[in-house]
Amino acid sequence: MDTNYTIRLIKSVNDKDLVEALDIYIKMVDEHSETSTSQIRDYIQNKYNDTRKLFFYVLYANDKIVGFAEYGYLPQSEALLIDYICTNPRNHIYFYNFYHMIFEDISGLLKKKNYYIKYIITELSLKKDNENKYIDVDSNYFRQLLSFEGFKILRTPYYQPYCNNMKKELFWEDFNIAIKSLINGLYTKTLVDKIFYKELLTDIYMNHYAVWYAKFMDQTKVDQFFTNLINKVEKEFTDNIEIDNITLVNCTLFQNGLCQQISTENITLKKKRAYYVKQWTMRIVCVIFSIATGVFCYLERFDTSEAFFCSLLTIVSATITLVQFMKERFF
Repeated sequence: MDTNYTIRLIKSVNDKDLVEALDIYIKMVDEHSETSTSQIRDYIQNKYNDTRKLFFYVLYANDKIVGFAEYGYLPQSEALLIDYICTNPRNHIYFYNFYHMIFEDISGLLKKKNYYIKYIITELSLKKDNENKYIDVDSNYFRQLLSFEGFKILRTPYYQPYCNNMKKELFWEDFNIAIKSLINGLYTKTLVDKIFYKELLTDIYMNHYAVWYAKFMDQTKVDQFFTNLINKVEKEFTDNIEIDNITLVNCTLFQNGLCQQISTENITLKKKRAYYVKQWTMRIVCVIFSIATGVFCYLERFDTSEAFFCSLLTIVSATITLVQFMKERFF
């Protein structure tokens, strides 16, 4: 059976297929990752002349509507943002066909205006439930798909903003940034440049998110929220953060939050300090136990209770050292 895949750029809110495409979008996007459909329709209707360019697509398979996609382009960073690619059903064949078709279409449109794409970027949720299990099905699905497209993870502090439509307030949640470079660079295990990251972050927050929310909320509150968010990230940024491969999540232990070998958690200054405090505490305990053992031996205090205590200190010290070695070497 032959399948014909097509896409169509939405230019009017009156497009007859938009309602059905948005219905698929609402059902497939995870909580707090969705944008109000009324705001999407408003953007399509008013064609705002923002610095950031937005693109909305309906996706078809054999002329049947199977999904909705929203992309943004940031000229300052020359970055293409994947906001959403939603298909029903979730299907890797659908994804790869639409992903490449949309990229080619947007690239052609941008080149006509002398714009070029250096990076493709998207966001991946780190939300867990009370049992520490990853619960964003959409993000877990895309981690697997994006890993085969050569995307990398910047395990830097990053928070995706979202709007509580009931309270009309902005909040944030912990997310990963996944990025694919179309130029040389961003190799696995190379370090994230702090200046590059701050410029990219500021571009995403101020020119992508803030300009959107400012059309539906108080401008001053929106600007203050994102200024605070940028400051928060800058304070939490720590040096020596490596660019990493996307961790695949088709693993029960990982999804249950029990895997000790891999992690998607972002690296922040607070977490790094806590890690070093733990490491040095264990090392100091080992040294104290070793010194105590040496003192007992030097004073030749070997009655039954003291000999037992000395042996116990030696065992505990050796166990701590062995555990630390195993964790550093294998995990």
